Amino acid sequence: MEVNKSTDLNERMIDLMIEQDEIIEHVSSIREKLRGLGLTWNRFRGNAIFGVIAHYLQRHLPDDVKLVKLAWIEGCATEFDILIVDKNAKPFDFTDAYPKEQVKLLIEIKGSGVFYKREEVKKRLSEMFEKWKNETGKPALYLSIWEAKAHAKEVQDALGNDTAFILQIENEEITWGEWERFLNKVNALIRPVANNSCMTTRSNQPDIFVLY
Repeated sequence: MEVNKSTDLNERMIDLMIEQDEIIEHVSSIREKLRGLGLTWNRFRGNAIFGVIAHYLQRHLPDDVKLVKLAWIEGCATEFDILIVDKNAKPFDFTDAYPKEQVKLLIEIKGSGVFYKREEVKKRLSEMFEKWKNETGKPALYLSIWEAKAHAKEVQDALGNDTAFILQIENEEITWGEWERFLNKVNALIRPVANNSCMTTRSNQPDIFVLY
């Protein structure tokens, strides 16, 4: 992507536009390389896409938190794509599940958008995010790298522009500034509590995950 630096955009905005373009290119490449290989590759594709987002997102996080991929939160059966947790957070022994008090934010990542029928998108997304809120008590964000035009409005109507972020809608122009908007929201959600860690001393005995 060529960015005209003679414009009045500041350097940070230009850098984030370049990042947004690189993210879209990386994810598109992953999707293309794995196209037609079957459903058995879906989890690997997701893992690779989460890795792309993690690579760019962690550049913009404060020092007292860290990013973890494919993890759980105490009391919730869902495996989350990305969690932002305390810098010194530790999962329960023998698991990738983190105590609630150590989690700041959960992020749902979609490389190719939702696969629900259009008329189901709003209801199913709303219910899913409400369930996560009730079970974890933590804020959640939705980041889609690419979303079908027929679904984009339904997603934003279901979750609101403060929760849903779409970097590109189908084959239309990239939604420039959306990556920056996402980063601003992430930091707004984690910074108010970033210095109020609820870490507790862990004993030498296994800390077994409690389901309820």
